[in-house]
Order: sequence, then C-alpha cells, then structure tokens
Amino acid sequence: MTVVHVVEGRVVLPDATVVDADLELTDGTITAIAPTGSLSSVCHERIAVDGHLVTPGFVDIQINGGWGHDFTADPTSIAAVAAELPVTGVTSFVPTVVTSPASRRVAAFDAVAALVSAPGSARPLGLHFEGPAISPARKGAHDERFIGMPDPDELDRWTPDHGLTMVTIAPELDGATDLIRLLVERGVVVAIGHTACTAAEFVGARAAGATVVTHLFNAMAPFGHRSPGPIGATLADPDVRAGLICDGIHADPVAIRMAWRSLGAARFVLVTDAMAALGVPGGETQLASLAVTVGPDGVRLADGTLAGSNLRLDQAVRNLVAMTDCAVPEAVRAATTTPADVIGRSDLGRIAEGATADLVVLDPDLHVVHTIIGGVTAWKS
Repeated sequence: MTVVHVVEGRVVLPDATVVDADLELTDGTITAIAPTGSLSSVCHERIAVDGHLVTPGFVDIQINGGWGHDFTADPTSIAAVAAELPVTGVTSFVPTVVTSPASRRVAAFDAVAALVSAPGSARPLGLHFEGPAISPARKGAHDERFIGMPDPDELDRWTPDHGLTMVTIAPELDGATDLIRLLVERGVVVAIGHTACTAAEFVGARAAGATVVTHLFNAMAPFGHRSPGPIGATLADPDVRAGLICDGIHADPVAIRMAWRSLGAARFVLVTDAMAALGVPGGETQLASLAVTVGPDGVRLADGTLAGSNLRLDQAVRNLVAMTDCAVPEAVRAATTTPADVIGRSDLGRIAEGATADLVVLDPDLHVVHTIIGGVTAWKS
C-alpha cells in the first residue's frame, strides 16, 4: 500500500467551493480530505504545494493529436501524446478520430486494444469518432470523400467493450436517429455536431439519446431568430451539455460569454480540438488526410477553413476566466467534472473520497506547476 499526502493546498471541491485542506492518496485513490495539518505523519511521500490551488486532473474529450502526431493517420501515436499531455494539466483524454475511411477506425480500435498506459502518462478513455456520419454542408475540415453513414457491418465493433466512448453525428442524415438509438443502447455517448439540423431535428436527436454538442458554434448552421437551428436549440435546452473551443479564434469572446451564461459550469465543456500542431512550432502539418498550416490566426486548411487547434486545456481555462469573468473554480469545473460527467466517469474530474487521485496544482496565474496521475507525479515544473 502506497500513501501520498498532498498538503497545504487550496482544494477545489466538486461544488466549486475552495477549502484549505490536505489530501491523502492511497494506491491511486483519494482516501481523505482533511483540514490542513490534521493528517497523520505516516506516508510514503509528502508533497507540499505551498498554498497553491489544487484542482482535479483536466479531462479533454475532444483531441485529435499533438506534438506532431495525428490520431487518425497514426492511432498508435496515442501513447506518445499521452506522455506529453500532463504538462498541460490533462490527466485523462478521449482520442478523437475524424472522418476517414473505415480502415482508419479499425486501426484505431486495434491501437486502443494494444495500448499499454505508461506511468506518468495521461489516461486514454476510449475513442471519439467525430464522423463519418456528419453533414457535407457543415464538414469543416473533414475530408468530404469519406462522409456518410457507416457500413452496417462496421457497426458491430462500435461498442464500449471495443474501445468506443463517443460519436459525433449530424441528426438530419437519413438513418441518424436509428444510429443514435443503437449507440446509446450500447452505452456509447452521442454528440450532435457538424450539422445543419433544424431545432426540431435537434430535439429529435435528444429524444433518441444524444446528450452533448460538439464544439458549439463551429461547423453547424448559424443561429437565426426564425431559424434557431442547433445553436438556438442548444442554448434553449435545459439539460444538454456542449463543448466549446475557447481560443479566441473558433468563437468570439462575446459568443463564449453568451454560452457560459446560458449553460453554466455544469453544462459548459472546455475542449481543445487540438491536433498535431499542439506543442510544436507553427508551420505545415496534417489533420487526417488533409494538409494544414499553423499560424497566428489558428490552424487552417489552404482555403482558410479552421482545422482544429493548437490550444492547451490549461490555456482554455485561463481564457474562459478572462472572457467571462467567471470564478476560477467554475472554469476548472468546465475542464474537469463536467467533461467527466459527459462520458459517465464519476471517478474522474473531482476531488472526493473514492475518486481517482488525478490532481493538478496551479499557480496564482493558473499555470500548471504539478500534475499527479493515479497518485504519482507525472509532471512538475
């Protein structure tokens, strides 16, 4: 049995309150949250954080790659990216495979099945298939050659047991409602995205079991007061959660504030939609089969279409605070508890007894200074 004490921290609790507390971590699980100085001195390691903010580990449910690696082109690179992510505070993530030939999804399943998580690496939580069942009219940076409903034979493997956690679908496609129901019955999370759907079609997808929206505002029909579409339907829905890319490029800060005030911390999900450009200098790189360029105006195709981002999730937290003037613990919740709730992981994204001991220590400027995964230091500044 290995016992670690994280002491002298300002701890963010699941209700977004902050308390001065010490934490006891036993074999990778949080086993005690105690007033500062009250834990026994018996432990294998003592980590003093000197009054810094201690948050749950960050959870990114939409990330396409990083550090020169693209999950769609090479799903075996998931492990390499997992090793890099702790510097950004990410302790768990859902590797995302964009619209591509069926063979790419097969390769992704095989890669996840063979994956061995290394100590100190972020934890992959199964795959997110963003496509191919999306709207050609709202394809964004997806290769339109491969857009369409998946072959029925392929669907036999689309289960959590085979490593599938989440799928993004456009509700207006023929057969989309049946596909949503099938996946939800199997325990796969269904997101609405890359869509030109009407508000009524959005409601139909929600009734079929879709629970979240992929990168609200981006790659979807615009809002109109007589044609509210997926944006209006999202903001009017009292329960649906929505991912947003808070880099100041994908959505104007005014739009972010609007979504924040409509959704709140329990339904606003910070995602990066990061791709191979994350963690590397600007220049040429790729997203699946498409060439992209990284510059000061983001990651783009040759025609100017946004193609994911090079956003870090810790930067997204800082941006959300700056854009909305929200309380820091609420911004933290949008990067931790809420995304974990989207994928049904009540053991992640929260500091509570019995939860997985994934922690991030932030300095007063909200920069990561220490990342702990499963009770073990994964990165330290």
